[in-house]
Amino acid sequence: MGSQAGRPAQVPSVYHVNMDDVIIISQAKKFCGQARFDRYLNDASQDPTTALSLCKWNHRFAGVLHEQIGYVEIAVRNAIDRQLRVMALNEHNDEQWTSEEHEPVLVSKLISKQIREARHLAMAALPGQPISHDDVLSKLMWGTWVKMIGLPEHSERTTLQRELWQLQIAQAFPNTQQDESGRQAVARNLAYLRGVRNKAAHFDNLYTAADQKRRIINASMYLLTAIDKNFARGWLDISRLRREANTKNALLDKTRQNQPALPAHVEIRPRAPHRKD
Repeated sequence: MGSQAGRPAQVPSVYHVNMDDVIIISQAKKFCGQARFDRYLNDASQDPTTALSLCKWNHRFAGVLHEQIGYVEIAVRNAIDRQLRVMALNEHNDEQWTSEEHEPVLVSKLISKQIREARHLAMAALPGQPISHDDVLSKLMWGTWVKMIGLPEHSERTTLQRELWQLQIAQAFPNTQQDESGRQAVARNLAYLRGVRNKAAHFDNLYTAADQKRRIINASMYLLTAIDKNFARGWLDISRLRREANTKNALLDKTRQNQPALPAHVEIRPRAPHRKD
């Protein structure tokens, strides 16, 4: 959690690494890349220990984001899947909408390439074995659902998505508006969380994501409750996400106060001096 009034921010003890300054800088730049570590070093006022603490925080926060947003991805994927099964059953008398012969027309127009790629991945994962609809479904990426919902705009670029929304997909999100405004709201939140997730997946700098923790939480809760109001409880660990996001400011506050970072669970000791016989 963030600091309370009159009390200094607390830095969890998992972010400090005890190393000789020269070893920290040379090894960290080699490990992280010079440009990436220089950002942390500048933010830490050239204090290498705090810079490495910020780097470790970024990796840890990336893991938290991946886990928490992953719950949303699972819920969205399965909600849309349930509706596309109905659609395929109506069109082809078979609910396996990822099979080539049973793809609904609108689905094929939008994501046929993604489905083909997912089939190939599923076959590669199960060589010589028959693959199921669920095998293919598990290989479809977050971008597939973003493309299926479309951009948060009413334009020629969203013609197919608007038609698909009205025909079937809106029912995947029964607790939001079922008209175009609902589609755009879902699209906007999906696209935002996808961007955050991609940054986390590549271990990009996550300062902005930490500062926007409320938006991440709101977007996640919107999508989960749009699918099922019961999903608002027991899945997202909002306290953990907030706590980890707030650690970034606590680390930077330590730098501003010219205070050393606190001890950590990982300690990398400096090299022993060379002994001459």
